[in-house]
Amino acid sequence: MASTAIGWLCLWVVYIVRCVHCSELDYGALLQNRPASPVLNAHHLDLVPPDCKWSGEGKEPSCDSLPATQRTLRSAPRIPERSELLEFYQSLRREIEVHQDASWLNPLWTAAEICIHDPGNCSRDVLNFMWRNFALVGANLLRARPTQDAVERAINLHRIALWLEPDEQTYQRLISVYTSVGRTTDAARTCQEAIAMNAANAEVLDQLGMIFHNTQKWAAAMFAFKAAHMMDPDDSLALNNLVYLRKRCADWDGIENQTAKLMTMVEKTWSLAQSEPEKAVQLQVNAHPWVFLYFPVCMVTKRVVAQMFANQQRALALVTVPTLPDMEEEAREDTDALLQEAATPAGAAAWSTGTRRIRIGFVSADFRRKATSYLIAHLFEEIDRKQIELFVYSTFPNDAKSCDWRKSMEAGAEHWVELAGMQPAQAIARIRQDKMDILLDMDGYSNEGQRLAPLFASRMAPVQMAYFVYIGTIGSQYIDYIVTDAVASPPSSAVGHVEKFLRVPHTFFPNSHARLFPPPHFGMKGVDRAGIRRALGVPPDGVILASFNKHLKMCPEQFQVWLSVLGRVPNAWLWLLRFPRDSEVYLNQLARAHGVQDRVLFSDFVDSAEANFQRLGAADLILDTTIYGAHTSAVDALWSGVGLLTCLGPNCVTKATDQASEYASEEFTSEHTLAIGADHMTARLSASMVVAAGLEDELVVTSLEEYEERAVALATNKSRMEKLRKRVAESRQARDSLFDNRAYAKKLVKGFRLAWENFLAGNRPMHKTRSRRGCRVARALTAANPYALRTYSEKERTSNKETTAASSLLWRDDGWDPSELFPDNYSVTWGR
Repeated sequence: MASTAIGWLCLWVVYIVRCVHCSELDYGALLQNRPASPVLNAHHLDLVPPDCKWSGEGKEPSCDSLPATQRTLRSAPRIPERSELLEFYQSLRREIEVHQDASWLNPLWTAAEICIHDPGNCSRDVLNFMWRNFALVGANLLRARPTQDAVERAINLHRIALWLEPDEQTYQRLISVYTSVGRTTDAARTCQEAIAMNAANAEVLDQLGMIFHNTQKWAAAMFAFKAAHMMDPDDSLALNNLVYLRKRCADWDGIENQTAKLMTMVEKTWSLAQSEPEKAVQLQVNAHPWVFLYFPVCMVTKRVVAQMFANQQRALALVTVPTLPDMEEEAREDTDALLQEAATPAGAAAWSTGTRRIRIGFVSADFRRKATSYLIAHLFEEIDRKQIELFVYSTFPNDAKSCDWRKSMEAGAEHWVELAGMQPAQAIARIRQDKMDILLDMDGYSNEGQRLAPLFASRMAPVQMAYFVYIGTIGSQYIDYIVTDAVASPPSSAVGHVEKFLRVPHTFFPNSHARLFPPPHFGMKGVDRAGIRRALGVPPDGVILASFNKHLKMCPEQFQVWLSVLGRVPNAWLWLLRFPRDSEVYLNQLARAHGVQDRVLFSDFVDSAEANFQRLGAADLILDTTIYGAHTSAVDALWSGVGLLTCLGPNCVTKATDQASEYASEEFTSEHTLAIGADHMTARLSASMVVAAGLEDELVVTSLEEYEERAVALATNKSRMEKLRKRVAESRQARDSLFDNRAYAKKLVKGFRLAWENFLAGNRPMHKTRSRRGCRVARALTAANPYALRTYSEKERTSNKETTAASSLLWRDDGWDPSELFPDNYSVTWGR
């Protein structure tokens, strides 16, 4: 009864009024291109928008405004004639055999031959089986060759199958096809028809929720995800999406229990995948690693999610690029030949004298008007061409909006290569043609980056790295290093990564602010700061504490601290970004409970960098989030001359992990979670930028209690705040620090050389650190917070020999010891 009620509520949310059902079909007419027309009866439910009028029995709704593409599933699809069907069948067989093993399709070919050559024996079941599987083949070929023809073919095959006999799996595949090509309206309407057929279909409800999510209809998406979870409480994908959206909208009531349940599902799935490897690929759909970066769960859990997802991506890559194993073997042969050449006197001389430059490639879909572009806009031109031959591979089409920043990057690149529009196999061949030495994956598991998995899985370069955009482990053996720094990635965080660390001095996070934007002038003589504040809608004389992170990065414990600060500082105001608008209701409820709702302000996005810096500069102090801190906005804040208060303590992980009592594995204990939860790169990156600016004494703390006390101390001491503001402004001009792009590029190149020399020496990847100041700061933070660099408790070390052995293997067997991070003297100096 409850399921039926939820199902009908979902229908109401998406404006379902009616759905078409087909009459009995004339199969002779079907094969002769004379499709029988569906008859609409009064008792049938037809899918029409609210403004359409029902004209009566057997007629279409009257709605001139409804595009024809939105009525496709109600009209009978065109069925090929027998001769066309034979030609289509033969061409489909040829194409499928090129892209993948077709032996599993033998029953399909048998059914098709019966329906083509002996229609008298083509029963309804055989016909339905044939078209359902044709639709499946069409969807697989679309992944292998995403051309417009393949899109239309896949859609038409699914429409025919659904017209003959609607079934849930075909509906779900058609929704995925529509979504993959950006036809969200058609995808939503197909969801509506599938839900009308079965209101308890959790998978379709989840797909509908994702459509609403991707179009920023948050309330509708929340409703769909909740309905999907209620229909199937054991569906981890539905739960993953629900927890993610609840966190995004700051709907935190009871979320820790759902998070703990999701962690339990992940752990059980991982255990099953280890015990039954043949099922590993089917078990990968539980969660998305990018989503888990925002969850208050331990780093081991985040690594496991990434590893399972990487396995799934490899399986999909084999569909997209069936020759992937051959490419990997070819890559191994090329690597062996390169090492043999480097071992010869001539080869060694070429590398030692610099005659042969290191070929390095950056691969990304973000070379357009996105934050990535303005952060690295002038990085390429600063890279030393005497040592590096630089290639940049863009996988996203150029557009008019990205012209300015893209031109800057193109001018700085030695070789700019457009991969947009290429099939994966073509892109792999194009990059291999350039004989890369080091290839950098800049996108990871971001929306566009996920499509790059086949490229890196083919081993296009002997050394492959994750760099900058995706702040977390890729979880795959085909990525050797992750570029990071000593503060962002202490030794204990190695358990959360499959890759080895390549630590650069100061911070690994690049920026081009000094070249792109003139320094803001807040605090300087003659600037009407009060007038600017009034124009922005904030009190001109109050103490403005701001956080312009999306609410997805926030957690309830940290928000409670902010509200406590407001309660202790009567003239303080909390200024937040309206992102998304739906979360204001929940945040205002919490503020009202503390009696400070009148001092919580929200503002919309701004449409220019100048407006962004002006708004940041109007604040007195920027408050960082904990689980996932400020990244681009942290650089922007410091460039605006405003301090960023950040926390390196155990954060908000304890409340959620205490609920995870069902875990059986030692790998997932809550004590282990507490020890490493604060060590994730997403939580520590802000601190690495503050350290690079030389401001850690005032702006980096190691617990939420200290965070609150420091915020209150700064907010109630005007002279201290002014001194801090002056120091932040001076840090913008400091050499060899956060905003010195040229120094950053030199150190990055030295890091690449370290990794490449390690490869030429025949060694497997190992952790590399050459950052004296970063190590000193990390050591000081460790003294202040014993959890910051501790992986296992002493009790675990003495009582669990297996865990201790695993730790030793991780730290020592690969040639790297954690003590290397804090040496007293350096034989090689890299940075200061």
